[in-house]
Amino acid sequence: FYVMCLNPIQLFGLWNEGYALDTHVISSIPVGEDVYGNMQFDTQRSQIGELMFGLKYRGMLGNLSKIMELISPFLLKWSALKTIDAIMPVPPTNQNRAYQPVYELALEISKVLGKSYFDGILFKTSFSQSKQLGDSDKQQISGTIGKAKMATKRHNMLLVDDIYDSGATVQECVKVLKADPKVENIYLLTMTKTKG
Repeated sequence: FYVMCLNPIQLFGLWNEGYALDTHVISSIPVGEDVYGNMQFDTQRSQIGELMFGLKYRGMLGNLSKIMELISPFLLKWSALKTIDAIMPVPPTNQNRAYQPVYELALEISKVLGKSYFDGILFKTSFSQSKQLGDSDKQQISGTIGKAKMATKRHNMLLVDDIYDSGATVQECVKVLKADPKVENIYLLTMTKTKG
């Protein structure tokens, strides 16, 4: 018997309302070094964290449908999503992946909600890994997100990301979107959140 569970965490920032659907890692215990001297960890992830890890880092493409099965009840219950007009992924840091999980997730979410999906509107102008930045380096993210075109009519948006860490990249995306007078409310959904 497979119990599906999420533990949504509210995220606060420049957006109107946002959630991470669970923590990414529950615990990570060092278990000793491998033959190359690299520390190995016994890592326990949340249910969605494990599915995301497999999808993003192990090429387990079948995990996408499992993730959608897990998150669809939340999507349909979140009343703010009834007001959105468009769904957009946060641009991925690693542009070289043949398969971009964040694009696939945003596209599947748009199908569940029956809303328009747009990618290629937001893009990265710099590829520094925000997940590895300390607080003093967050300013480096400023100006690293560009926008390809302006909205042609007023709308509310859902921004989708896979893992929420410092929040710096997402804040920058929201700043860029809010500079468009036709973008009204912005909501944020991330699959997981790191513990930090």
